[in-house]
Amino acid sequence: MKLRLPTLKSGINELADSINPAELDLDSDIFRVPVIVDGTVDLDESKLDVRLHVETEGHYVCDRCAVEFDRPFSVDLRVLVLRRDPHDADEEEAVDLLFIGTGGQMVDLSEEIADALLLDVPLQILHDSECKGLCPVCYQDWNEGTCEHYSQYSSGSSDNGSSGDEPND
Repeated sequence: MKLRLPTLKSGINELADSINPAELDLDSDIFRVPVIVDGTVDLDESKLDVRLHVETEGHYVCDRCAVEFDRPFSVDLRVLVLRRDPHDADEEEAVDLLFIGTGGQMVDLSEEIADALLLDVPLQILHDSECKGLCPVCYQDWNEGTCEHYSQYSSGSSDNGSSGDEPND
């Protein structure tokens, strides 16, 4: 998402855009629908204060039971863009800021939007927090019903009782 400064007025500017995930370098096998961005830019002589709300959905396979599902994403993002050169800032001040220089005409927020979405992806992808997973012996989906191995391997733990031991048939 590129902001062209000459098109913005001083003060609050409303933003709304629909972005193809490929434009944000997001994996097209996961992010299959457009990324919807809306928010505001507060523009003054020295900075832009960008506040965005980003929504999309990702297509995943559950880590426990292998069911495919779509997961919605909804993240808020704030980016401060300074209209000065980065070498004019202290090192601590330069962290988490964008600089466009005094003559900058455009700001590309694509990387910040993509990063915000990717940071919202959980480490363990589950279609449901109560997912029971698959039987390690016969691969029965325990969300749909149990099998003869359920009592031996379920043990109520989130990893379905897999302690690294091989099952006994």
